[in-house]
Amino acid sequence: MFDVKQLIGEVAAQNGIRLEPDDPLFALVTLNQIVLEQSMKEFQDELQQRIAEFHASMDAAERRAGKMLANKVKESAEAMRQGLQEDIHQAGLKAREIVHLVNEAHRRPALIRWSALGLVVGTLLFGAGVWLGTLLR
Repeated sequence: MFDVKQLIGEVAAQNGIRLEPDDPLFALVTLNQIVLEQSMKEFQDELQQRIAEFHASMDAAERRAGKMLANKVKESAEAMRQGLQEDIHQAGLKAREIVHLVNEAHRRPALIRWSALGLVVGTLLFGAGVWLGTLLR
């Protein structure tokens, strides 16, 4: 509450008016104090409600932002996966090309060697057949 003696002293000092503790003016002061306390309580209740609504809207915004972030992460992961798949596919194609070139590089000398050996053996067989043919005649 308030100190009546202090209020009486302040009114006397500032206004030059003398009041008594049972003066009806103090009833008005008490009424004013009660109205002020009720107004403050209503304001405080309203403020608490607004704060609760603010927290609820912040929670909803955080959930929406979290969902949006999760979607963006999924999209980015999918794009990265597709990029990696494309890189793997390209690497596979290059590896096949290199293997083909290596096979061609090894196959050509072998083909030449076998062809030369075939010609030599064929010539030897032909020569042996001619020689054998002259002997048997």
